[in-house]
Amino acid sequence: MRNKLAPVLFGLALSFGFIPAAQAQMVQIAMCMEGGCSCHVPGTTLADVEMILGAPNPPGATDMTLVVYQNEYSWRSQTLAQIDASFGGPGECPIQLEAPIIPEDGMWRITTGAADASACPLFSLTGQAVPGQISGETRQINWGGWFSPSKLMSGAVGHVNWTSTGGHSWRGVFVDERLSNATATTGASVSWTLGLVSPTEITGSSVFEYDISSGSADAAAQAVLKNMQCRTVTPFTARKVG
Repeated sequence: MRNKLAPVLFGLALSFGFIPAAQAQMVQIAMCMEGGCSCHVPGTTLADVEMILGAPNPPGATDMTLVVYQNEYSWRSQTLAQIDASFGGPGECPIQLEAPIIPEDGMWRITTGAADASACPLFSLTGQAVPGQISGETRQINWGGWFSPSKLMSGAVGHVNWTSTGGHSWRGVFVDERLSNATATTGASVSWTLGLVSPTEITGSSVFEYDISSGSADAAAQAVLKNMQCRTVTPFTARKVG
């Protein structure tokens, strides 16, 4: 049953609608993964949870949050901010009064758009390929009942630190080799952003940044360094196609 725990918890609320608060105690649910959580009060009641899980709720459940992590559950008495932070999030988890979007299992196709290199004079002049690009592909994805960025970007599993940026949006740092001291900064980074738009569509972007600067350089050197600054943005979309 736990293999589809999240869809069952939220699906019950969607099927039967909201029950007035005066009649039943609603459950506060945190959907979590490494990098943070999204928090919801979708209309699922304490009685619903007992029926779904087949076990009595713990004492004090009315003042606790049901945490779902990789389709396993636990009850926590921490605040939502504390729960989010414990999973590596920013310590913010605003309540959404609706069920989370859950992507559908099936064949998903990733397509990339044209890279915007307007803020990268070096690439604009030389026509160099932009590093850190997403490859277009079509493959089967079994989400398992919740949205995990690492399942879409499976080729980078273990190499990306994902952080929730609110709602159904995530940011992952793929490469960060920037170094800085009191007077200078140098290095490059590649980060990805993802947003779950619907059960069948995800939008995102790949951002490459190169920074080289020196506070002690003269005006002529500063001008040269400025032309070496670089930021490119490449959009991509993933859609369920079968």
